[in-house]
Amino acid sequence: MAPSISEGRNRRKDNKGKRSREREEGEPEVGRMKALCGFEPTDFSSWPRFRALMNQPRDPAGLGMWRILFGFLMMCDVFQERGMAYVDHRFADPSTCFFPLFDFIRPLSIDWIYVVYLAMLLGAAGMCLGVFYRGSCLLYAVTYWYIFLLDKSIWNNHSYLFGLVALMMILMDANRFWSVDSIFDDSIRNRDVPLWNYALLKTQVFLVYFIAGLKKLDLDWVQGFSMENLSNSWVFDPFRFLGLSNAKIDFFIVHLGGLILDSTAGFLLFFDVTRPIGAFSVTSFHTMNSMLFHIGMFPYVMLVTTLIFFYPDWPKKLLQRFPRAIAARLPSLTPSLPSEHCLYQTRPTGKGATRSHDASQKSSPYHNMGALFFICYIIIQAVLPYSHFLTQGCNNWTNGLYGYSWDMMVHSWNVQHTKLKYVNNETGEEGFLSPDFWAQSKRWKTHADMVKQYTSCVSGHLEEMGIEKPALYLDVWLSMNSRFQQRMWDPHVDIVTADWSPFIATPWMMPLLTDLSDWREKLAQIETQLDLSIDVTFVADFPGLYLENFVDPHLGNTSLQVMNGDIVVQIGDTNTSLSVGDKMKLPAGEFHVVHTVSDTPSCYMYLYVNTTREALQRNVTEFLDRHNLTWNDTELTDKIYDLNLNLSDPEIRVIMQHVMASASRTIAHREVTAWHHIQASVQDKVAMVKGSFMRTWQALNHIVGGGKSVAALILDEMAADEEGEQEEVGDVSDIPPSDGPRDEL
Repeated sequence: MAPSISEGRNRRKDNKGKRSREREEGEPEVGRMKALCGFEPTDFSSWPRFRALMNQPRDPAGLGMWRILFGFLMMCDVFQERGMAYVDHRFADPSTCFFPLFDFIRPLSIDWIYVVYLAMLLGAAGMCLGVFYRGSCLLYAVTYWYIFLLDKSIWNNHSYLFGLVALMMILMDANRFWSVDSIFDDSIRNRDVPLWNYALLKTQVFLVYFIAGLKKLDLDWVQGFSMENLSNSWVFDPFRFLGLSNAKIDFFIVHLGGLILDSTAGFLLFFDVTRPIGAFSVTSFHTMNSMLFHIGMFPYVMLVTTLIFFYPDWPKKLLQRFPRAIAARLPSLTPSLPSEHCLYQTRPTGKGATRSHDASQKSSPYHNMGALFFICYIIIQAVLPYSHFLTQGCNNWTNGLYGYSWDMMVHSWNVQHTKLKYVNNETGEEGFLSPDFWAQSKRWKTHADMVKQYTSCVSGHLEEMGIEKPALYLDVWLSMNSRFQQRMWDPHVDIVTADWSPFIATPWMMPLLTDLSDWREKLAQIETQLDLSIDVTFVADFPGLYLENFVDPHLGNTSLQVMNGDIVVQIGDTNTSLSVGDKMKLPAGEFHVVHTVSDTPSCYMYLYVNTTREALQRNVTEFLDRHNLTWNDTELTDKIYDLNLNLSDPEIRVIMQHVMASASRTIAHREVTAWHHIQASVQDKVAMVKGSFMRTWQALNHIVGGGKSVAALILDEMAADEEGEQEEVGDVSDIPPSDGPRDEL
């Protein structure tokens, strides 16, 4: 018989009352704030409440999977961006100048450097596998930070991020899921981890995105001058298919899209409702970055960090969907067990309880330290990117040391000219040095602290060469974000004796000519209006200073035109005054000096044509037309061999070299498939790893077995290569005619 309406109402009342009693006895009703964010405002009302929040239990699976993936990527990073494969190039020459954060940090000998890299690799492997977990993380972090702090000239934001995560991993319980340690230790196997383990990683990633978004509010980025011409890459072909021009892609997709993504990614990933949108956005973004830039493991690490924002037990839920025969063989797919590192709320022990814990549970020093570490770490990471008012000596045209500010890609640089002059203070002798002879990175030129370190290093080398008390004068011309080329350092200051402090603004730095920033749109218009054969360089200089320049002999058609201010051009003993709109031709193969004589900065542009290249292209075109050949001809190289040309004619030889090189590139581009690219990439990686281990074995053999050092072996290899080159090089007239081996032409 069907129940009556009154019986249905009574049943609903009974069920409602039952659910109410269950909430009073055990599970409290989850509020809207709790459901949305995972915490409530009252969790921050007192230290005990906040401590309880930070030490709430969470499943270890997500953290364990993060450990495996991050450790594996760091193993790859050791060979690539950390540079184990290039140690013999970076550290073999003891005269190389380095740029450590603190001057007492010095490079070890090359053999011991290989030991450091081997220790870093073993630490990353131990982290990945969860073997002697905390010791492995400590080993990796110490060696990583030593290499990182050793040379500021190769710093970047993501390398700094890797180092921070390595320090975090030392304190986290990331070895409680799928680790070798947990196989032999039941006390940690599949045990809960405190919430602050996850919260720390999530907040760090959130800050990376959000502060990067705040830094992109810079006017140069908002106006679209930071990453110009990035749209030329094939990666943006889908947007071109939608009808967007390159200019619109640069502005709306690269700049505006980058600003919106960085500003919102952290929020989108945090909330359950928007997490799929955030995951799709950052996955697309980092996948594109991996194709656009050579930035090592960074895109892949950021892809992995996306998984941290999912529920902690996502690996278990995913693996439980596998066929039962497979899932049954996988360990630790059951619910996690209680851990002394977590704090549990009092719950009933009756039927349906998921946790049983004594109501008298008290917090331990571990719980307090975990919550305190979270607060201190997040405060430091939130303040440090804006601490440049303290380290003013490290500020240049941009703020702070490049690496911890999260100002990714906000500033682009184009260094046009660098001149390093030395003066012997004892004899008055002057001369010029190759500015990068003792350095392996060119980034030092734009940072006052590294300029000071480099000139001190070069001064020491000059004294060893017999130049007593040398003075060094540096003149660097560069453009930031498509502005005029201008000098960055005062060329009249001896950098060796100049004052510099990390806490005082650098007095010998020339200011960025921001008043001329509005010229950039006009400069872009001028470039688009020029013939494709004409190149242009825009220059701005300060009143009372001058630019000494040399016109390459190949630039046979070079002129200078004034855009603002007044200048005097000195060529030999002849001076020519020029004002706005005036233009003059400059002789190729000679020096000239441009003096700024106006009270305001002068602006002028060089217009030049590579007449040698232009003549070569004209001769090549005539050559092809004369012999009825085209670049699209698939048998171009064979037909050229059949011409029986007189290779002793210098002009014919130059034309042949150009044609054959261009034809080879065309054929390679046409015939090489994606599979060939993959094969070549894999072969390069294998060769890189094999070369690294070979050098490491040589270093260990020297340290332990007394064999030759790596430095001595490199010298032997260089001598053998030179002998081989001398045997192979012959007279150019010995090149065989067309009936000879075709690959020798």
